[in-house]
Amino acid sequence: MRLRNATVADLRRVIAIERASFGPDSYSLTTFLAHAFRDRKGFIVAQDDSGEVVGYVLVRLNLGWFGKRRGGITSIAVAAPHRRRGIGRALMREALRYLAEHRVEQADLEVDVDNRAAQSLYEAVGFRRAELLPHYYGYGRHGLRMIIDIPAEGGAAAGRGGRHALGPGGIGQAPSG
Repeated sequence: MRLRNATVADLRRVIAIERASFGPDSYSLTTFLAHAFRDRKGFIVAQDDSGEVVGYVLVRLNLGWFGKRRGGITSIAVAAPHRRRGIGRALMREALRYLAEHRVEQADLEVDVDNRAAQSLYEAVGFRRAELLPHYYGYGRHGLRMIIDIPAEGGAAAGRGGRHALGPGGIGQAPSG
């Protein structure tokens, strides 16, 4: 497996993974294009050995005008046949490394309260439960905000140790370019 920065050519496959993972709750092509053009290095894909894109993460950097510099995970998903192989964990670790590189002090994400697999992964890389989000995904479908404090020297983001269709596992290579 290889992690790298996404390109516009990856969008078709990323959208397919997004739709298969989240169905009617999927982000639009416009959302992915906005990420690609706003901060290409915060849009990371995982490729299998054949070069096929099998997962992605969208990382956001928030303006740090007041208080802590913040960021977060907008979306992460791994194609169903490739889950539970460490791809999600590798993408999360790379996202945290990217946030630390940009001096983000705290990051967050949102996850469905019923998605225990994703919550376990996020907790395994250092996130903690912060806030229940009633009806976040529609009436009767609650979300959970999770946060992580990112140490200045790297800590979890350096390799210690939302939305969210993944399984836990090992770590991959850092993205190129």
